[in-house]
Amino acid sequence: MVEAADEGMPEGIRTWTNPVNRFRVLRLHYTADPAKRSSAWRLAAKAGMPDRGWNREYEISFESPEGEPVFPEFQPSTMVRDVPILPDARLLRGWDFGHVCPAVVFAQLDAYGRLRIVREVLLPHSTILQLVHAVRQATVELMGKPVDCFDAGDPAGEAFTDLGQVRATLAENGIALQTHRAHKESYEALRARLLQDVFVPGEGKSPALVIRPTCSVLIAAMTGAFSLSSKPPFKPVELHPFKDVVDALRYLHTNLLGVQSNHLTAMFTAARADWAWGREGVSP
Repeated sequence: MVEAADEGMPEGIRTWTNPVNRFRVLRLHYTADPAKRSSAWRLAAKAGMPDRGWNREYEISFESPEGEPVFPEFQPSTMVRDVPILPDARLLRGWDFGHVCPAVVFAQLDAYGRLRIVREVLLPHSTILQLVHAVRQATVELMGKPVDCFDAGDPAGEAFTDLGQVRATLAENGIALQTHRAHKESYEALRARLLQDVFVPGEGKSPALVIRPTCSVLIAAMTGAFSLSSKPPFKPVELHPFKDVVDALRYLHTNLLGVQSNHLTAMFTAARADWAWGREGVSP
């Protein structure tokens, strides 16, 4: 986990401090050069280059996936950005209870229907109780106090864990888990969301999903570390922790909307409900 500090930095440049060794890190993207920010330049530079090659050479992704990325629509140059916590918006948490690397993603919906991923927690080989404690601590760090959250997971996780025990542990800690089943179509729904834009006053067109740069594992997974097998039937490769953190996001997305065609309308409705909830100060 790293701490972002991008305020006032030019476009294409991100800086942060490693909290362990306190080293200052600078990430320089090609968009730091104003001459390389146009779609015409990008099209010319990318001509004839495979997507994975482009991502490695230009989008600062050094992963070498086995096959094609699961989410080729993900564009880190526009979808990775520092976004502040919205104090009046509900905190949304997606859980994956995998036995190798349990993971949780934290998100919020803004008033424009944009899904903002603000944090990730990954605890390899941890117990459910250890994960719960880490999530509660992260929640307080994000919101400044304990708050009611929307929590979502996948009942298919019972294949790897005792879902009954998971539910009991969560309930003992005041967590009610939503478990709308995440089928194969949930991958397609998330991919469709990556192709959508919303209009944000004062900013203009913005991706309907953005991720804080501190979510390094999720960003790597979306960029290509989470890939399809190179052999038929070309299923996603269960490479940990990349699959775990993507599944946490996928379960959250599925439980927020269900798998439906009009993602933006549904997300906008959910966002308005969250803002109303925040102003009224009551649980949904």
